Order: sequence, then structure tokens, then C-alpha cells
Amino acid sequence: MTTTAEETKETGAVVWTGEWVAQRLGVSLSGGPELSRLLGLALRRNPKRAHLLVSNILGKHVPQRPEAVHGAGLGLGRRVRELLGDQDAARAVVLGYAETATGLGHSVADGLALAPYLHSTRRPVEGVAQAGGFEEEHSHATSHLLLPEDPSLLAGDGPLVLVDDEFSTGRTVLNTIKALHARFPRERYVVVALVDMRSEADRNHLDKFAADLGARVDLISLAAGGVQLPADVLERGQALVAAHLDTAPTGVPGVSGTVAASAEGAASGGGSTSGGAAARAGAAASGSTAAAVGPTNRPLPERIDLGWPVSVPDGGRHGFTPEHRALLEAALPGMAARVADRLAGARRVLVLGNEELMYAPLRLAGALDDATPAEVCFSTTTRSPVLAVDDPGYAIRTRLTFPAHDRPADGPGERYAYNVAPGTDPQRRFDAIVAVTDSHGDTPELHGPDGLLAQLTPHTDRLLLAVVPSYTPAYALPQTPEPAPQPTPDATQRQV
Repeated sequence: MTTTAEETKETGAVVWTGEWVAQRLGVSLSGGPELSRLLGLALRRNPKRAHLLVSNILGKHVPQRPEAVHGAGLGLGRRVRELLGDQDAARAVVLGYAETATGLGHSVADGLALAPYLHSTRRPVEGVAQAGGFEEEHSHATSHLLLPEDPSLLAGDGPLVLVDDEFSTGRTVLNTIKALHARFPRERYVVVALVDMRSEADRNHLDKFAADLGARVDLISLAAGGVQLPADVLERGQALVAAHLDTAPTGVPGVSGTVAASAEGAASGGGSTSGGAAARAGAAASGSTAAAVGPTNRPLPERIDLGWPVSVPDGGRHGFTPEHRALLEAALPGMAARVADRLAGARRVLVLGNEELMYAPLRLAGALDDATPAEVCFSTTTRSPVLAVDDPGYAIRTRLTFPAHDRPADGPGERYAYNVAPGTDPQRRFDAIVAVTDSHGDTPELHGPDGLLAQLTPHTDRLLLAVVPSYTPAYALPQTPEPAPQPTPDATQRQV
């Protein structure tokens, strides 16, 4: 079942999660009623763009049932296969965009079934040659790299299927096609997105671009519409962000305004202490295995070995083939069973992916949903700075802030987990969280006093850490991040 709106306690009315921004910024959406089910609105902390279209089924900013997230991409991929026919589908390559659409693109490739998958990345890998790159003009982090293990992956002349979460101007797609067509010309491109929000001028521009290129460009989306913005949207958006950033972050129930669970909020319990005690008592009554707790009575992170198959890449950074998919499908039930054994008694579970690492935790969440009676949701951390406002009519209710822990090439910086902390609504709380990262991100920054794990512990009763081996092509130079800290002698064996 897809979750797309908030229900207020006072009236029981369903509130669109774009209402807050629409009223204050003067932004409106045009299109069918499906748009309000697929999208909410938030304010960016980005001088280039004021608003953010927040997808309810992407699995990035909004925790969602894994069947809805994977199913959306799966259905789009099946439509692409029907459009191309099996012969051309088997000659195609699917390309997803980092960081937001790495999981969506992989899910589209699952629906297409016959084609390999590659996603762009902002993580350079020493010893792996760059097959291409492009810029994302409105993003705060622009450079995309293409690093296929097989240099010939993009060199064929079969259709190229490009997958992004939304089309707002289409410029990112044009940049990609222009860069790749110069090196690997082909006759056909298929562009796939959850929503197509381009203006008429942008649509005409893409048509002219394709004609000038001498290639066919098809477009498939779940819904189409438009965004109407006031002329002074940037100034009004920046003023709104500044006003709410001045509000002291708080996670204490009953305090209105911005809820941005920061290190200070974590230190005070983030408003989840009473809810956590009640949840722990309920878990004990149901006979669940008690989580190890630290001196502050918060759960200690517990490392779990998934038994990830050694021959399966962690994602599509260097390519992912249909043969890889078959191996992963066979291993998923066993991995989910290992996690489920550690979550006995949990009622509401979040599987939290990590930036570009979306597909592996998404599929794990789906398998876990089949293996446990708990309600399982999925979302992912991100580098995108967004304002948090704890209001049912706003798409980003809470924000956890922590330092990057994968040693990014563009230097250290803040990262975020949205809508993970419950804020003022205890019904939104997860009594168990499974944080999934790759081994490249299993660093001291992850485990530090202000790291992601420390930010999660005030908001749940059980925290598991699952580390997927980072796949690196055999011919590449080895990547050796600093090892994670070891448990102290008096810690439990499960403690990270």
C-alpha cells in the first residue's frame, strides 16, 4: 500500500504534503489528481532553486513501503520493454542518475529484464577509466561520472534508456545525451521518469534537440503536469528558509515550527524518550529479544552480516547484468531471514539506504517485508539540503544531520536523513532501523559521536548496521578506507 498524505489528529482530514509550500510560496501544480498522490513540496536550501518536488514513491526523502518503490520502477521498465520489443530491449542499456534515481533506474532495468544497468556516480574509483560525464545544472553537486567495468557497455548502438526521478526542464537529459552521443552515437533514446513536469517550451526544446541530433527520443512517465511559480519565487523561498532556520531546532512534542533533529536534539533525546520507553515496554511484553543499550539507555548499534553474495555488485556504479540480478534474487530470502531473526517483536521497521546505495537496501527491505509481520518501510540518506518543518502539509517533517562518511571526492560535508525522526507525532516512530551502507562508507565518521548511527539511536529501540561489500573492478587499484572502530572488550558481541 502506498502512503502519500498525512492525516491530522484533530480532524482526520487528509492533507496534501505540498499545502504548506503552496500557500506560502505561491507554487501550484497543474495536472491530474495523481500528481498530489505522487508528489509533495518542500523548500530547498539551495540558491539556484527555491522549491523541491518530493516524491512519495522514490524511497529517498519519504519512507515508503518497498513494494511501492520497487513496483513503480518495475512497471515503468515493463512499459519500456513493450515499447522497444524484446529484440531491441536485449540490445539496450539502462542508465540511472545519481544520487536520487540510482534505485529507480535499477528497478526500471528489473522491469526491462533483458538489459544491463549502469548508474552515474559522484564517487571516482581509482584505476577505473571514465566512459563519460555530464553536469546537472540546478543541483548543488553537479559532476556525474560514468565508470562501467566493461568499457564496451555504452559503445553499442542499441537503445539507451535514461532514468531520472523527475523532468523539470529536461536539461540534465540533454546534457547526458549530448555528451554520450558525441562518443557513442545511436538512433534511439528512451527517457523514463516518475513525473514529467516540463513546460511547453522545454518540451519543444527537447523535440528540436532530438531532430537536430537525428535520433528518436521517446518519453515514459507515471504522470505529467506542470509547476507554476511566481516571478519572485527565489527571493520568497530564501526568505522563508532564513526565517525557519532561525527557529531553534527541537524534537520536543508540543513545540511547533521547524523540527530538525540535530546533534543537540539527539543529546536531549529528540523528543522520543517517552515514546521509546513505551515502545521498549511493549516489545518486552511481546517477548522480543531486547536490544543492547548504552549508558544513556539508548540502543547500541548492532552489526549484522547479511551474507551478501561475493559475485554480486552492491549496485550499478560499474554495471549490473541480468545474471547478477538472478544471483541476487536467489540470495535475498536468506539475507532477509538473518535480519528478521534480529528484529523479533518489531512492529514498524525502517531500512535506511545510503546516498547512491539505494537498490541493495530497497531489495533487502522488500524481502524483509515478506519475512516478517512488521510494517517495513524504506528510505535513503542524501546530500541534498532541505528545510524541515514539522507540519502535516509539508513533505519534509524532520531532518537528521551528520557528516559524510564515505570520504567524498569533493570534501567533507553534511548529509541528511529526512522523515526518520518522528517529530511531534509518535505514530511516525520506527521501533527498529536497519542502516545499510557499503564497506567504503564503513568509516570512523559513520561511528563517531556525531555520525549517522549516533543520530539514529535516540529515535528507535533497535538499530542494526548492515554493510554491503563495495564492488570494485578487479583491475582497479584497491580502495582502502580507514577501518571502523572495534568494540570495547566489555561491549556485547553484537555491538558495532
